[in-house]
Amino acid sequence: MSKPNLSVTPATGFPTCGESPSTGHDPASEPSNGVAESAPAGGLNFLESEWVMWEHRAPDKNSKSYEDNMAKLCEFATVEDFWRLWNNIPKPSQIFYDGRTRKRFKERTVESFSLFKKNIKPEWEDPMNRAGGEWFCRKMFPMPQLDGFWQDLVLGMIGETIDPADDICGARVVDKSTNGRQMYRLELWMKKKDDGTAKELLERMNGALGKGSSACKWEFRPH
Repeated sequence: MSKPNLSVTPATGFPTCGESPSTGHDPASEPSNGVAESAPAGGLNFLESEWVMWEHRAPDKNSKSYEDNMAKLCEFATVEDFWRLWNNIPKPSQIFYDGRTRKRFKERTVESFSLFKKNIKPEWEDPMNRAGGEWFCRKMFPMPQLDGFWQDLVLGMIGETIDPADDICGARVVDKSTNGRQMYRLELWMKKKDDGTAKELLERMNGALGKGSSACKWEFRPH
């Protein structure tokens, strides 16, 4: 596999891929899920797919469409660049509504994060999403559980433990809180509505999320 040309378009306030994390961390503490942080002696760990991280911001007076509020944060193709990005992006618990305040990050309020394969936008209208569907779980997750589920879902995707046959488009974590009531949503998007494929991906996703996944009531929605 040839070395991908990594380009970066970070949103304001985020470091670019390749920058050192702003706070120290212990690499040994990172979960593996097929995505170990350290590089082999021979070089970098290239992933099977290239990925793009997006944020979706709360609408403002200048917003005219859903896409106006989307911003590409970074793209990566190696395990090493993934961890440099991941260790600098806030966890959902750090920016989502916590029952008391709706937080702002830098100059904006972030309502969701999306991680999708390169050249697929996190919107239904994208050609790769249009004929597919999604598994979603809408729930008032405890914040530590939401953070853990989001990380495990991401690691399961990029490590190919959920998606060995390239059926997944991406995943999202969304703050759906309204009127002072906490509510969050996890989503796994796929290219096809095929029942067999959807059920296999659900089984693999639950395996990646561990025992706690029994708390999720997953529903399927076609696009």
